[in-house]
Amino acid sequence: TLDNLPGVRENIFNTLLVYNASDRVSVDPAKVIRQALSKVLVYYSPFAGRLRKKENGDLEVECTGEGALFVEAMADTDLSVLGDLDDYSPSLEQLLFCLPPDTDIEDIHPLVVQVTRFTCGGFVVGVSFCHGICDGLGAGQFLIAMGEMARGEIKPSSEPIWKRELLKPEDPLYRFQYYHFRLIRPPSTFGKIVQGSFVITSETINCIKQCLREESKEFCSAFEVVSALAWIARTRALQIPHSENVKLIFAMDMRKLFNPPLSKGYYGNFVGTVCAMDNVKDLLSGSLLRVVRIIKKAKVSLNEHFTSTIVTPRSGSDESINYENIVGFGDRRRLGFDEVDFGWGHADNVSLVQHGLKDVSVVQSYFLFIRPPKNNPDGIKILSFMPPL
Repeated sequence: TLDNLPGVRENIFNTLLVYNASDRVSVDPAKVIRQALSKVLVYYSPFAGRLRKKENGDLEVECTGEGALFVEAMADTDLSVLGDLDDYSPSLEQLLFCLPPDTDIEDIHPLVVQVTRFTCGGFVVGVSFCHGICDGLGAGQFLIAMGEMARGEIKPSSEPIWKRELLKPEDPLYRFQYYHFRLIRPPSTFGKIVQGSFVITSETINCIKQCLREESKEFCSAFEVVSALAWIARTRALQIPHSENVKLIFAMDMRKLFNPPLSKGYYGNFVGTVCAMDNVKDLLSGSLLRVVRIIKKAKVSLNEHFTSTIVTPRSGSDESINYENIVGFGDRRRLGFDEVDFGWGHADNVSLVQHGLKDVSVVQSYFLFIRPPKNNPDGIKILSFMPPL
């Protein structure tokens, strides 16, 4: 049985790994990566299966051994046309094998890998994962293992653990604010999401953290500070009425909270989604420290009881809220994507492309934190997915 939460089960998350030209020009990266994929799927068999719906509509994976989809492509230009992948362009989707948005979940491959070679000798690996099978940490673990296979290792250094049966549904004790509201469909213009990016330097982040520490004597993480700043800025930019409430949603890894602890190498979904809420007027007129504390409080609220929300269907709702009043945040800096080495060293740049099967996500507007490219590694690069202003 797989995760069946709306916005997860049918979500496809795409990652682009960029490798600049190297002295291994005589080696075909597509051939190396294709062989590595074949080897690593022996250890990660669910990715070689197919998704099926049970009678109750829940998803399960059939380990059919049909394999993942591998695509090889050749571009008639060099990598410089991509720049630092700062902003979205339709050409980025050519680096991925993207299915039509209305494709049924049973007709997809849980894993698709595309290798696109460029005239300069560099290449891009575009990987599409079905979120119903794994979370970001699991995806990073898989790609690192595939890199190890590409470099000649016999087996992954981290033994993959499936064991979904450990996450049995508990009684539906929902302490999870995220699902305790009813969504009001947004206007049609809100669904037209624009992807962009910006970088906040380490100097700026550390300066803000120091100011907050002097004010409160509290430690604030970079995630808390940057999320608070972006939440305030987005709310102000969208001109949401001051009488309404806004919600900030973010995911936290729960592997360390589970009792007994999950074995190292577990790659299925195991994240809890945390919700912070505030009134628009208070959010915009209050201090940054106040907003950071709201986020901190939401993080503390995560506890082991949240495991029930991972494998148990959501309950009813009791509060109405507009789509545009919800924003999601995700920190992708420590998932391991930038450590993937197929024999050409670590990726020179890592980015994500918004593309899914259906418009099913509760969160239509979000920010993702990633590491900047190697040529300018300072600070945090933030990918923004926002409606046009």
